[in-house]
Amino acid sequence: MKISELKTFLEVANLKSFSKAANSLNYAHSSITAQIKSLEENLGERLFVRDNKKVVITEAGKRLLDYARKIIDLSREAKEVVKQTPSLTGELTIAAVETISTYRLPKILSIFRETAPQVHICFKIMGDQAIYDSIQSGTLDIGFMVEQKIKRRNVEALKLCEEPVSLFAHPNHPLASQPNLAASDLTKHFHLLWAMDCSYSTVFNEIVRKTESYLSMEFSNTESMKQCAMHGLGIATMTEITAQQEIENKQLCRLDFDMPDIFNSFMLFNKHRTNFPAKAHFIQVVKDFFDV
Repeated sequence: MKISELKTFLEVANLKSFSKAANSLNYAHSSITAQIKSLEENLGERLFVRDNKKVVITEAGKRLLDYARKIIDLSREAKEVVKQTPSLTGELTIAAVETISTYRLPKILSIFRETAPQVHICFKIMGDQAIYDSIQSGTLDIGFMVEQKIKRRNVEALKLCEEPVSLFAHPNHPLASQPNLAASDLTKHFHLLWAMDCSYSTVFNEIVRKTESYLSMEFSNTESMKQCAMHGLGIATMTEITAQQEIENKQLCRLDFDMPDIFNSFMLFNKHRTNFPAKAHFIQVVKDFFDV
């Protein structure tokens, strides 16, 4: 039984797909299949079955989950203990929603790099649900997202800062100079939104749909949405930090509409898996940076 096989097993179990696991781990699909087959032969049990083209974990696979996580943690901890040097080493897997990865994390990663240059970081951009699932499954060390509040089993969520969300449009947009906008004023115009698993797009959708339907375009990329707003395509719902530079350059303006909910940037990690020194150090760097 190899550590690499157990890591592959956890990734397939988390993503429920051999092909997605191959993409996530940068393996060929055939390599994923071979590793799972080798693990099954070693254990004498099937770990996954295919059901209508979906990958379903078996009862034997479910029993293996916790042990696989513990074995991987112990392996990583053992490598740290036996090293002669006191410097931080190993690998950290970090993921964030795009807004935080672009506008919050670069400074933090730079500080961490200065204090722990021997730690290899695997960084991913992921959606909210994928971050939750990966933190709980143990395939992700630390995650970052923007939410109103977070309460999930086995997930420690540390609030870092408030993340104001507003509506932005081109300075020549018809609503740019209108004060005290109501939801009914917004439905007459085209909107640019994040994919609907985004917390603030969901809140905006609930607010406006109480009045009447509206036309919109969904994005999965911050820069694309911002560029469309700058070219007058519509009204973009974004965090204020996303549009800060464009506001200063008068390429966008903030509309006079108050979002009723407060959003925050959070750091997430599995509360039962913090014994890895590099991970604990990264968490402390983030706490120091945000003074929390």
